[in-house]
Amino acid sequence: MSKIKIILLFVSLATMYACGPIRDVVTPPVTEEVSVSRTLTALREGESDFDFFSARISGVANIDNSSYNFSGNIRIKRDSAIYVSISPFLGIEMARVLVTPDEVKMLNRMEGTYFEGDMGLINNMLNTYLDYYMLQSLLVGNDFSHFSSDNFRASYDRDRLLLQNPERRPGRSGTSGIYFQQNIWLDSESFRITENLLYDPVSRSSIRARYESFDQITGQYIPRDISLTFTDPASRAVLSLRYTRTSLNEPVPILFSVPERYKPLTD
Repeated sequence: MSKIKIILLFVSLATMYACGPIRDVVTPPVTEEVSVSRTLTALREGESDFDFFSARISGVANIDNSSYNFSGNIRIKRDSAIYVSISPFLGIEMARVLVTPDEVKMLNRMEGTYFEGDMGLINNMLNTYLDYYMLQSLLVGNDFSHFSSDNFRASYDRDRLLLQNPERRPGRSGTSGIYFQQNIWLDSESFRITENLLYDPVSRSSIRARYESFDQITGQYIPRDISLTFTDPASRAVLSLRYTRTSLNEPVPILFSVPERYKPLTD
């Protein structure tokens, strides 16, 4: 697959992270230990809770020392669909992406092509291990509710709470082969996730999501600025993303169809 197609998929999906040294995954500075159960309860109570999420997006993707500006819209129907429209040039849509728990679809309007498949292509291309629910959580700054909460350790890291798990695994059956080391940093007042770092010791790839600021919407703290990256031994991709005009629980249409003249996206 060509580099521009990889960039389009990366930017359109807006799955995003910013990564530091791998050793930070397992040995961050910590001080006082705190209650794991109370910290996890506070985390759950502080998370965003919605049926529908929508926002304008803008940002910059830095890939292989090249920068790509973009803007567009994102819509999420919880646990059902993530829709992203990218319009970098004078409001003209360049790409449209629909992600569901079972499939990934993309239109490349610049080339008149489309892709239909699943998260496997994205994960193979970026050397990651995301499923739909992980992607949804990362986009709104939540934890992975379908993963086990066993084996966490809680402590203070300077002015933030830190949750560490040496082997985080899904709680659902059928995906027991997935696991990673995880550090989650929480704001000590709102208990919102400010940083989420994942490390896969098998592939030596890591994902970090930083949530720089929040807007209070209908009584909830929703991320506004996100700084994100995929890193593996051979590559690094960084994305800076901003949400504006964010709304919760205002149903919006999620429409996706492939024009007859479009051709399948090929290598």
